[in-house]
Amino acid sequence: MPEYEQINFSELAKHARRMQGTVADAQLDLRNIEATGHSADGMVTATLSAESRVVDLRIDPSVIDPDNPERLARLLVEAIDSAHDTVTEQRTEVVSGITGGLQDILAGLNGEQNDKKRPAVAPRFPERRSRR
Repeated sequence: MPEYEQINFSELAKHARRMQGTVADAQLDLRNIEATGHSADGMVTATLSAESRVVDLRIDPSVIDPDNPERLARLLVEAIDSAHDTVTEQRTEVVSGITGGLQDILAGLNGEQNDKKRPAVAPRFPERRSRR
């Protein structure tokens, strides 16, 4: 059985306080995300907010053809999908900065080895008495 360190609750509390600051920063970063996507031909541009709301839409007048509304619809979808993919990537980057720290904490508390090759942290519980 491997040797385990005692849980250092003081260090855990310090880490939790640092994580609170990180989460607050991440929330601000998430609110400020904005991404622009383009149709394949570049004739339509859509900008989305962090909540995936369309905040700007630019359409080249040459693609507005009353006889071919499907083309314009396809270009709009391409531009919005492109912007949505970028917003999703940006949100994932911001959130992964938080979850990476949480995963390290959880791994240590679950007795798993971490990347730093230190012994894992395992909680110590008193032995349970069997009831008869």
